[in-house]
Amino acid sequence: MSEFDPLTTLTSRLIADDVIRRVSDYDKLQAKLRTNDRVLPYISKQTAMSDLEISDNTMSKFEKNGLKRYKPDYKTSLVYYLIDDLCKFIVLAD
Repeated sequence: MSEFDPLTTLTSRLIADDVIRRVSDYDKLQAKLRTNDRVLPYISKQTAMSDLEISDNTMSKFEKNGLKRYKPDYKTSLVYYLIDDLCKFIVLAD
């Protein structure tokens, strides 16, 4: 006989399944974004949009919701994101 009631057991199992799914999603996303042999932990906005198959509007929404962008100090329109930040943001957002 289990020392926990069925509701507690079910809830624990659902939480564990959700954690496992999120970790798996995070690993898959990191693997996808790291397919190129990158020297730096950054990914350009254009490459991220292409790899994740998302639009510029979606990236703008991500930024409005807390995704940090990085720009070089010199005058350029290039924008970069830390790969880890991007993965955490996407996987943990739902």
